[in-house]
Amino acid sequence: MSDTVNTPTQFNQLPRAGVVTRLIALLYDGMILAGLWMVYGFFAMLVASTFGGLHCQPEHVDYTPCVGGPLYQFGLFAVTAGYFFWSWRAAGQTIGMRAWRLMVANNNGVQLSWYQCFIRALVGPLSVACFGLGYFWGYFRADRASWHDLASDTEVRQLPKKKKSKT
Repeated sequence: MSDTVNTPTQFNQLPRAGVVTRLIALLYDGMILAGLWMVYGFFAMLVASTFGGLHCQPEHVDYTPCVGGPLYQFGLFAVTAGYFFWSWRAAGQTIGMRAWRLMVANNNGVQLSWYQCFIRALVGPLSVACFGLGYFWGYFRADRASWHDLASDTEVRQLPKKKKSKT
Protein backbone atom coordinates (compact mmCIF):
# COMPACT_ATOMS: atom_id res chain seq x y z
CA MET A 1 0.00 0.00 0.00
CA SER A 2 0.93 3.64 -0.33
CA ASP A 3 2.52 5.90 2.29
CA THR A 4 -0.85 7.56 2.99
CA VAL A 5 -2.84 4.32 3.06
CA ASN A 6 -1.59 1.76 5.55
CA THR A 7 -4.68 -0.31 6.28
CA PRO A 8 -7.63 -1.67 4.32
CA THR A 9 -9.96 0.47 6.45
CA GLN A 10 -8.14 3.64 5.39
CA PHE A 11 -8.39 2.56 1.75
CA ASN A 12 -12.14 1.96 1.97
CA GLN A 13 -12.67 5.45 3.43
CA LEU A 14 -11.11 7.13 0.38
CA PRO A 15 -13.41 8.49 -2.36
CA ARG A 16 -13.81 6.38 -5.48
CA ALA A 17 -11.89 7.58 -8.52
CA GLY A 18 -13.75 9.33 -11.31
CA VAL A 19 -13.92 8.10 -14.89
CA VAL A 20 -12.11 11.06 -16.47
CA THR A 21 -9.23 10.90 -13.99
CA ARG A 22 -8.84 7.19 -14.65
CA LEU A 23 -8.76 7.73 -18.42
CA ILE A 24 -6.15 10.49 -18.10
CA ALA A 25 -4.00 8.18 -15.94
CA LEU A 26 -4.40 5.54 -18.65
CA LEU A 27 -3.08 8.03 -21.23
CA TYR A 28 -0.01 8.58 -19.03
CA ASP A 29 0.49 4.82 -18.85
CA GLY A 30 0.15 4.65 -22.62
CA MET A 31 3.13 6.98 -22.96
CA ILE A 32 5.16 4.83 -20.55
CA LEU A 33 4.19 1.71 -22.50
CA ALA A 34 5.20 3.33 -25.79
CA GLY A 35 8.68 3.86 -24.35
CA LEU A 36 8.85 0.29 -23.05
CA TRP A 37 7.72 -1.03 -26.44
CA MET A 38 10.47 0.97 -28.17
CA VAL A 39 13.13 -0.46 -25.87
CA TYR A 40 11.71 -3.96 -26.36
CA GLY A 41 11.62 -3.42 -30.15
CA PHE A 42 15.25 -2.31 -30.16
CA PHE A 43 16.38 -5.43 -28.29
CA ALA A 44 14.13 -7.70 -30.34
CA MET A 45 15.56 -6.32 -33.58
CA LEU A 46 19.10 -6.61 -32.20
CA VAL A 47 18.58 -10.23 -31.21
CA ALA A 48 16.71 -11.15 -34.39
CA SER A 49 19.32 -9.63 -36.70
CA THR A 50 22.31 -10.94 -34.72
CA PHE A 51 21.25 -14.47 -33.88
CA GLY A 52 18.31 -15.18 -36.15
CA GLY A 53 20.07 -14.70 -39.44
CA LEU A 54 17.16 -12.58 -40.60
CA HIS A 55 17.76 -10.16 -43.40
CA CYS A 56 16.07 -6.86 -42.65
CA GLN A 57 15.80 -4.44 -45.52
CA PRO A 58 16.06 -0.94 -44.05
CA GLU A 59 16.46 0.60 -47.50
CA HIS A 60 12.92 -0.56 -48.28
CA VAL A 61 11.70 0.31 -44.77
CA ASP A 62 10.62 -3.30 -44.36
CA TYR A 63 11.41 -4.62 -40.90
CA THR A 64 8.69 -7.27 -40.96
CA PRO A 65 11.12 -10.18 -41.34
CA CYS A 66 12.97 -9.01 -38.23
CA VAL A 67 10.20 -8.09 -35.85
CA GLY A 68 6.65 -8.76 -36.86
CA GLY A 69 5.86 -12.35 -36.15
CA PRO A 70 3.87 -13.96 -33.37
CA LEU A 71 6.92 -14.28 -31.12
CA TYR A 72 7.52 -10.53 -31.29
CA GLN A 73 3.84 -9.80 -30.63
CA PHE A 74 3.86 -12.17 -27.67
CA GLY A 75 6.84 -10.21 -26.32
CA LEU A 76 4.90 -6.94 -26.64
CA PHE A 77 2.03 -8.55 -24.76
CA ALA A 78 4.43 -9.79 -22.06
CA VAL A 79 6.01 -6.34 -21.66
CA THR A 80 2.57 -4.73 -21.34
CA ALA A 81 1.25 -7.31 -18.89
CA GLY A 82 4.49 -7.20 -16.91
CA TYR A 83 4.26 -3.43 -16.52
CA PHE A 84 0.71 -3.53 -15.20
CA PHE A 85 1.10 -6.68 -13.06
CA TRP A 86 4.30 -5.43 -11.44
CA SER A 87 2.79 -1.98 -10.79
CA TRP A 88 -0.48 -3.29 -9.37
CA ARG A 89 1.20 -5.93 -7.19
CA ALA A 90 4.09 -3.77 -5.95
CA ALA A 91 2.26 -0.60 -4.95
CA GLY A 92 -1.30 -0.76 -6.25
CA GLN A 93 -0.40 2.01 -8.69
CA THR A 94 1.00 2.40 -12.18
CA ILE A 95 3.06 5.49 -13.00
CA GLY A 96 -0.03 7.17 -14.46
CA MET A 97 -2.01 6.30 -11.35
CA ARG A 98 0.70 7.81 -9.14
CA ALA A 99 0.61 11.05 -11.11
CA TRP A 100 -3.15 11.34 -10.59
CA ARG A 101 -3.14 9.95 -7.02
CA LEU A 102 -5.10 6.79 -7.80
CA MET A 103 -4.76 3.41 -6.16
CA VAL A 104 -6.23 0.02 -6.99
CA ALA A 105 -6.91 -2.74 -4.47
CA ASN A 106 -9.45 -5.48 -4.03
CA ASN A 107 -12.83 -4.65 -2.50
CA ASN A 108 -11.43 -5.39 0.97
CA GLY A 109 -8.65 -2.82 0.51
CA VAL A 110 -5.97 -5.48 0.16
CA GLN A 111 -3.29 -5.83 -2.54
CA LEU A 112 -4.46 -7.48 -5.77
CA SER A 113 -3.85 -11.20 -6.24
CA TRP A 114 -2.21 -12.53 -9.39
CA TYR A 115 -5.60 -13.79 -10.52
CA GLN A 116 -7.17 -10.34 -10.07
CA CYS A 117 -4.31 -8.78 -12.04
CA PHE A 118 -4.85 -11.30 -14.83
CA ILE A 119 -8.63 -10.70 -15.01
CA ARG A 120 -8.15 -6.93 -14.82
CA ALA A 121 -5.56 -7.02 -17.61
CA LEU A 122 -7.82 -9.25 -19.72
CA VAL A 123 -11.01 -7.17 -19.39
CA GLY A 124 -9.34 -3.73 -19.27
CA PRO A 125 -8.51 -3.59 -22.99
CA LEU A 126 -12.09 -4.61 -23.78
CA SER A 127 -13.29 -1.66 -21.71
CA VAL A 128 -11.28 0.64 -23.97
CA ALA A 129 -11.90 -1.24 -27.24
CA CYS A 130 -15.66 -0.78 -26.93
CA PHE A 131 -15.16 2.97 -27.45
CA GLY A 132 -14.47 3.39 -23.74
CA LEU A 133 -17.88 2.04 -22.75
CA GLY A 134 -16.30 -0.15 -20.07
CA TYR A 135 -14.92 2.96 -18.38
CA PHE A 136 -17.97 5.16 -18.95
CA TRP A 137 -20.03 2.41 -17.31
CA GLY A 138 -18.82 3.98 -14.07
CA TYR A 139 -21.01 7.04 -14.70
CA PHE A 140 -24.11 4.86 -14.31
CA ARG A 141 -23.05 3.18 -11.08
CA ALA A 142 -22.90 4.64 -7.58
CA ASP A 143 -19.59 2.85 -6.91
CA ARG A 144 -18.08 4.16 -10.22
CA ALA A 145 -16.92 0.63 -11.10
CA SER A 146 -15.78 -0.10 -14.64
CA TRP A 147 -16.11 -3.46 -16.36
CA HIS A 148 -12.65 -4.59 -15.32
CA ASP A 149 -13.30 -3.51 -11.72
CA LEU A 150 -16.45 -5.61 -11.65
CA ALA A 151 -14.84 -8.62 -13.32
CA SER A 152 -11.77 -8.61 -11.07
CA ASP A 153 -13.52 -7.57 -7.82
CA THR A 154 -11.31 -4.47 -7.45
CA GLU A 155 -11.74 -0.76 -6.76
CA VAL A 156 -9.84 2.35 -7.75
CA ARG A 157 -9.74 5.06 -5.10
CA GLN A 158 -8.55 8.68 -5.14
CA LEU A 159 -5.71 9.32 -2.70
CA PRO A 160 -5.66 12.60 -0.75
CA LYS A 161 -3.28 15.42 -1.63
CA LYS A 162 -0.13 15.50 0.44
CA LYS A 163 -0.15 18.31 2.97
CA LYS A 164 2.59 20.87 2.51
CA SER A 165 4.77 21.25 5.54
CA LYS A 166 5.50 24.74 6.82
CA THR A 167 9.20 25.27 7.38
